[in-house]
Amino acid sequence: MICVQGKKHLPSVDELRKQIESIDKDIIDLIATRMEIADELAKEKKHSSQGYWDTGVERAVIDRYMELCEDVSLSVGEAKLIAEVILKISKERQKLLYDSEPSVQEKPIKRK
Repeated sequence: MICVQGKKHLPSVDELRKQIESIDKDIIDLIATRMEIADELAKEKKHSSQGYWDTGVERAVIDRYMELCEDVSLSVGEAKLIAEVILKISKERQKLLYDSEPSVQEKPIKRK
């Protein structure tokens, strides 16, 4: 509700949809940034001979989302579902990158 000169103004459906569209863009931008960082992480893990996925870290991320929902209007179940979807996409992308990225030993040596 917005107050304009002492009068209560309820946003119209169109105004609310525009707000949602703006938020959706922000969400996509943030998820894309998160995935780019996860891609770099997968490459770094491969170069340091680590596995591409750690179930302990996965559990910690889900727990973090569930804790974060306590301060906002999301249920624990909704927060867990969001985390699981993001992690599923991240896991698939990391596996593809991990499998396709040459290892340290496979990389050609640059000669000066």
